[in-house]
Amino acid sequence: MKIGRKTAGDVNILSFAGEFDAFNLPTISEKIDSLIQKGGTLLVFNLKELKFINSSALGYLIKTHKRLRELEGELVLSEPSKFFQSTITTLGIDQIFRIYPNDDEAVKYFHDMGGEEQTEFEGVPVDDTMIGSTKMFFKMLDEPKTMGLGKILAIYEDGPTFKYPADPDKVKIDPDELMIGRKVWIKFRQPFLEKERYFEMEAEIVMAVDLDNDPIGAAKYRLRYTKIDDKDRQALEQFVHDQDDFRREAKPNVGE
Repeated sequence: MKIGRKTAGDVNILSFAGEFDAFNLPTISEKIDSLIQKGGTLLVFNLKELKFINSSALGYLIKTHKRLRELEGELVLSEPSKFFQSTITTLGIDQIFRIYPNDDEAVKYFHDMGGEEQTEFEGVPVDDTMIGSTKMFFKMLDEPKTMGLGKILAIYEDGPTFKYPADPDKVKIDPDELMIGRKVWIKFRQPFLEKERYFEMEAEIVMAVDLDNDPIGAAKYRLRYTKIDDKDRQALEQFVHDQDDFRREAKPNVGE
């Protein structure tokens, strides 16, 4: 991740290029916090070249936005990349930040010169992988030879819910075998948390309910982790907390 800086009067414009994640968050947040402590409370973040942001980094942006408002400043965004546009649409970030098509319009907002209306993102596709709707591989611990494919619907602190079957042409495990109390091994990715890595753990089925009006007759299952690496548990719990923060902060647009 590279950050560039330029100024327009009392407005600081920071440009982000690369991937903003938990790995570089400490270094980047230290630089931004230092700038704020020195009086830089009017910030524009240019995200034109931002290729990836995870939930922890986005959570930091939201906290910084709140902090600046308390200091009678503000953080606005400009030129969001295609990836961030998808993030905006998926998580409702446009209800938290003012977002402008370029730096000039963002600076005009601060200088009370009118500026264009905030950028709209109608038609931008929702990226379900950011909020949990992603593939999950699983197999029964007592019958480990057959692998099933489900679709995660949500992630909670103690385990996910998933839909099965997700694809009627790929039913490898009889849904009747997914009974409450059965132990399973699961494997899934959460790109909005960690871009490349798979999470693997053991879990127990604690709920099974039919999905009303599902076209392929799928059911929803709730899992509770029974054996999980401590680092994985902490990362997934942080992801859940970050998601809760997004929902709490996604109030009516700040300009209303």
